[in-house]
Amino acid sequence: MASFFGRGLAVLAAFAGIAAATVATTATEGCADKAAPASKPDPIVVGVSFGLTKDLDSFAAPLRDAVRAAEGEINAAGGLLGRPVSFDIQDDRSDEGDYVKGVANDFVKKGVVAVIGPIGSQQVKITQDIYAGAQIIQISPSATSTELATLQKDDNRFLYRTTPDDAFQGAAVMLFAQKTPAGLGDAGAPDAATAVDAAAPGGATCNNLAIVNIDNAYGNSMADAIVANWPKKGPARQIAIRKVVSTDLAPDYKKEAAEVISKSPQCVVIISYEKTAAQFTRDFKADPGYAALASKGLFFIGTDGVYTSGFLELPRDVPSDDTSPSVAEGFYGTNPDTTPTTLEYNQFRTIFASYFPLRAGTDAPAFAANTFDAAVLIAFAIEKAGSLDHVKIRDALKQVAAPPGRPFTPAQISEALIELRNGNDIDYKGASGNCDFEANGNVKAGFIIWEAVRDPISKRVDYKTIDHFPTEQLAGQIQ
Repeated sequence: MASFFGRGLAVLAAFAGIAAATVATTATEGCADKAAPASKPDPIVVGVSFGLTKDLDSFAAPLRDAVRAAEGEINAAGGLLGRPVSFDIQDDRSDEGDYVKGVANDFVKKGVVAVIGPIGSQQVKITQDIYAGAQIIQISPSATSTELATLQKDDNRFLYRTTPDDAFQGAAVMLFAQKTPAGLGDAGAPDAATAVDAAAPGGATCNNLAIVNIDNAYGNSMADAIVANWPKKGPARQIAIRKVVSTDLAPDYKKEAAEVISKSPQCVVIISYEKTAAQFTRDFKADPGYAALASKGLFFIGTDGVYTSGFLELPRDVPSDDTSPSVAEGFYGTNPDTTPTTLEYNQFRTIFASYFPLRAGTDAPAFAANTFDAAVLIAFAIEKAGSLDHVKIRDALKQVAAPPGRPFTPAQISEALIELRNGNDIDYKGASGNCDFEANGNVKAGFIIWEAVRDPISKRVDYKTIDHFPTEQLAGQIQ
């Protein structure tokens, strides 16, 4: 079976061949006993800033693995500009202050040619000027805040992302709140009347929506998008309450939960990371007023911040033993469609499982494909630029995933690099979907609707995709 180590041997063999050829050339030019051994070329270093501890740890670990898979594929194809590529993965501790800035400044000092990350929108917001000041391209595979599109000028941009922004996710939240469950499965052809009047899970209609969001670029931008675009026509609709909570995990959210319950919402949107969302949900369900709302069909809508393995593992009750059900059970939610049913995604899934065999036969975790695409796009941009000049790499990045170049998929990295070395254009078709960057650094993609469901046999809670909203439908919901 192919593995990370097996592919690593192929990489070493490729570069050993380069070294052997150099030695042979030297030997023919002089006496054999005077031939100097060939030195291994220094790697081209790309920085990676991921929160491998604290709030984003369970989210980040699979993204780190996706980077390693991309690194193996690129080096197995001969590396870049005749040199191996090395992805320097640093734990930014999910920090939204000085520590993540320190990681960024260290990358600049090290002279990295590009950066992947950070994961969180607020982290990207406070580091983007550091990278832009050094003219280092930065690609986040997961930061979705709408603010990021306007932080840099379109004609001198170094910030990009391989995931759509929260205006689209906010639209997905609104469409789901309006049409569930009667309209599930017909997202491609919604009926206007059904979309407004459809019963929500439990038989209620979500005309009275509550929002709970963390106070950072991620939480605020998506909440703003929902408030601005929540439909005012049809049955009386309103935002029952919007409650902003700190990004620092609090011991409890009993006061905030009571405030939300007092407004009698029919659905609650939680825009947060997993630990905060879990604690708020526990306190919400422990409030004496919850039972009456639940009997009328109140339901929770999470977002991509809780679409993680870690959220599934957090217990419903704390303190608890291992038999406590998952706090995620019964949640619905949204997420960019990071596992599309495409040839390109299936190729990536096969590649990913060849490095990490325990993943074989399953979808890669959310945003792993987006991360793989970010690493591959950087590699293609470096090869197309033909040098490590930062501006040339930035300009090349905008060309390697766009027509009219010849199309290549994740399984054709070697062929694509050969095409670039021959001076030809390519159009990379990404594992995560459309990788054509717009002027503001964004890409567009559809969103899925998920439900956290317990398997009756294994008792395991997992995410099940129950609907999908295509890009065009989401765009129609945004003002």
